[in-house]
Parts: sequence; structure tokens; C-alpha cells
Amino acid sequence: MLCKGNYILLNDGGVILTDEEEKYVIEVEENDEHKPLPWKSALYSLIFPGLGQMYNGDFSRGSYYFVIAFILIVAAYLLLPILILGIFWLYNVYQAFNFARNYQTGTKN
Repeated sequence: MLCKGNYILLNDGGVILTDEEEKYVIEVEENDEHKPLPWKSALYSLIFPGLGQMYNGDFSRGSYYFVIAFILIVAAYLLLPILILGIFWLYNVYQAFNFARNYQTGTKN
């Protein structure tokens, strides 16, 4: 093993990094407090529910509204095929009834 600064070179060609000799200081600049604009918040919520809350910094409520809106949209899309299926089913009952009635009376359409 051969030590060079922050590296330890191993005989098999591997390298181990060490940071025992140096300490890193990271300075974080404090930004001005985020002040959401009401019109932007309303606009984002108009685009999709929950986005305005996320823009305001309320991620838990925004995520909750986002998921609820998504589920309601999917349910609305599923409602249309169910409605069409119901109408189709009733039409089939009506058509079968009329065919059987016309068959008994001897009239054919």
C-alpha cells in the first residue's frame, strides 16, 4: 500500500479515497423566503388540481389533491364505457323482446 495525500493506492490497482486530513465546509446561501404569487397559484391549480398547493410549498396537500383529481378523472373516463354498456345492454333486451314478440305474432321486420 502506498499513501499519497487523500488516496490510498492498493497493490491490485484499486484506490481508496480518504478525507481524514481535510474537512469540507459547505456554505449554503440563504435565499429570500419564497413568496408565492396568488395569481400564479390559482393558474397552476386551474391547470391541474394540486399544482397550486405545491407551488405554495404545501406538498402534502398538493399531492393529496393531485391524486384525488387523477382518480376522479380516471373514474369519469370509466363511467362513460359503463354507461354505454348499460345502454347497449338495455337495447339488446329491447331488441330480443321485439324479435320474440314479432315471431309469435308472425310479423317479420
